[in-house]
Amino acid sequence: MKTKDRKKYIYAILLVSILFFVMLILDNPTILTKKKFSSVNMDGKIETTMTSTQNSIQEEKIQEILQNEQDQNTEQNTEQNLAQNGQEDNINSSGNTEDSLVTSYKGYPVIAKLEIPQIELETYVISEYSEQALGVSVTKFYGGDPNTVGNFCIAGHNYITKNMFHNLKKLSVGNQLFLTDLENDKETYIVYSITTVGPNDTQCLSQKTNGRVELTLITCTTDSSKRIIVKAVKV
Repeated sequence: MKTKDRKKYIYAILLVSILFFVMLILDNPTILTKKKFSSVNMDGKIETTMTSTQNSIQEEKIQEILQNEQDQNTEQNTEQNLAQNGQEDNINSSGNTEDSLVTSYKGYPVIAKLEIPQIELETYVISEYSEQALGVSVTKFYGGDPNTVGNFCIAGHNYITKNMFHNLKKLSVGNQLFLTDLENDKETYIVYSITTVGPNDTQCLSQKTNGRVELTLITCTTDSSKRIIVKAVKV
């Protein structure tokens, strides 16, 4: 082979070798990209796993809080049952209790006792409505006997005295009321409606309760132009 041809042959081999290495180098970014993509996927899996763990911890915390609240309610119910049992023992041993309803208040006959813890009200309900009685305490205004089927309506002045209905406007739907009758039965009522009506609106006195035991409280607004009506149902 001539020297000139030999050089061409060598150059050709070198060129082919260079092209081969270039192809290898060009292939490397693809491999690196695949590795990087795999790394990203792995990071995503790690992040997803961490998020799941955090959600699991949060759920456990919520369950713990709910369990603690349930335990507290159970403990309170147990204490109430013990207290109730103690009261029953006292009743059985003595035949009566100190909380028996009084039959008169300031010379007027009493038909019930009304308690509203939300506004710190305890008041005796005088059995017959009159302007004179209404100046002493709240009175029965309409309806049958307390804690019986129907709508027992109580009226009271908006006076700033501890046994009147001045704070009735502060009540909300869902508040509890307690009414004790002459048989010393104390029943619980839940407020379901609070409205303001005209002075001549008598719909609140209706006895159509579909067999329910209801309680209606009536007082005037501050300017006496309207009436505040609070309606509750026995639970």
